[in-house]
Amino acid sequence: MMRKDVTKLFLCVLCFVRCAAQDYFANPSKNLFVDDDQIELKEHVTRTLHTPVFSAANPVLPPEKPWEGSVILQPGTVIYDEQEHIFKMWYNSLATRSKPDIQEFVCYATSTDGIHWTRPNLGLVEFRGSKDNNIVLKWDSWTLSVIKDGYASDPSKRYKLAYWNNYDRETKGLWVAFSPDGIHWTQEEHNPVVPMTASGDTFSVMQDPASHKFWLYHKSVIMPIRKVSRLISDDFVHWKDDELVLEPDGGDQPDTEFYGLSPFAYGNQYLGFLWMFHTYSQQLDVQLVSSRDGQTWNRSVYRRVFLPLGFMKNGYTGHSFDSDMIMSVAPPALLDGRLFIYYSGHSAKHNANAIESEPNYQENSSQVDDTYIGQIALAQLPLDGFVSLDATSEGKVVTRPVRLRGSVMHVTASAGVVGTPGKPVNPTWSELFAGSKDGEGEIRVEVEDTEGRAIPGYSSEECHPIKGSISDKLVSWTGNKDLRELKGQLVKFKFILRNAQLFSYSVE
Repeated sequence: MMRKDVTKLFLCVLCFVRCAAQDYFANPSKNLFVDDDQIELKEHVTRTLHTPVFSAANPVLPPEKPWEGSVILQPGTVIYDEQEHIFKMWYNSLATRSKPDIQEFVCYATSTDGIHWTRPNLGLVEFRGSKDNNIVLKWDSWTLSVIKDGYASDPSKRYKLAYWNNYDRETKGLWVAFSPDGIHWTQEEHNPVVPMTASGDTFSVMQDPASHKFWLYHKSVIMPIRKVSRLISDDFVHWKDDELVLEPDGGDQPDTEFYGLSPFAYGNQYLGFLWMFHTYSQQLDVQLVSSRDGQTWNRSVYRRVFLPLGFMKNGYTGHSFDSDMIMSVAPPALLDGRLFIYYSGHSAKHNANAIESEPNYQENSSQVDDTYIGQIALAQLPLDGFVSLDATSEGKVVTRPVRLRGSVMHVTASAGVVGTPGKPVNPTWSELFAGSKDGEGEIRVEVEDTEGRAIPGYSSEECHPIKGSISDKLVSWTGNKDLRELKGQLVKFKFILRNAQLFSYSVE
């Protein structure tokens, strides 16, 4: 699909996008700078990837209940439900050597702040003679992905669950279930909807805000190394058009494989968390990727690590809970201008749990069980805070021509702020740079015609300078507070940066 077609399609559904529960990131008027797709010229600027701030409360959901062995998101799902004003999490509890009676439970938890979680007593699934627990399903599954479908015509199918069923070879594969509330689930009668021969056992599902179709990104069955393919469905039951979309190439290290992808719509494009598997070290970390059509993915910012592994602690006498694997990452949730990014952390390598099957494995050894247990943790970014274009002296960024559909322009930026960002538990733009000092710096915006000439009244000299740590800053010009007079015209935007970082802009 061509760039103009994608943009047109997003614009056509603007009035619908805000309605769906998981579509509040999708905004056709918002432009990030994670790639050069909409940039015509860059001078004296560098692209910076911003690492999320890891919560001081981590792990926010460790295994604490008798029915919880290794608790993981693979990738699992966490949403902030705007109708009910709570966070909702669906996660797996897997059996461990010390808790062999756990049968791959799917559990449900809620939170008001995204940090402190409640396990409601649902009374649905019996465990050790009691239904006093938060288990919603007892199926042999270790991968799950949930969608709250804001466009569902059938209320009983408002929530949709895709999960990997591992019962036996005949029924093994991708199964789906439906629910009116995310708690009470009914299996699809034609399961498996995708047999094990056509889908990998690790996957994530998203709903495209433009087409409302469901996209399932799974570990490809194309061998010999792990890579990512995509299946498409109109109804969450019939899946088709399997296509390879991501595989390691010559720019990756020889031991690189792709374990999975967690995709989501953001602004006028798609972003994804790519699970990087390093076969030599048997470790996993996460990179950020981006796409304009969901098929062709760009490896953002020189393939740098977006979610790094935790450091060893206590002078090499112990490990952090996520020192060896960030096994998977759920798409982010949003509250109060902050992105909540949840992941599974492990302090053991990928093949550590295979030791139990070795001939010389000692039954009294507890090392594997203790270290391989997964725990769920949180990292946060301010809204739009993934990537910035930075200038230390004076830099320039010019966009490709765009048709003005709106009249009010906003930017997310940081100008004239120097020093090392702070590490608050709940970062906002002002808190992210807490303790830094304001310096000399600013951003100005010029509106140009297609030939690169400043439009009278909208030159950089007439733009009110943007300074400080800013989120959603209104751009205005002397005599012209907005772009109303230019609506419908084809224009370019020139951003002039001096000691500044530019994260995004929008025109609404």
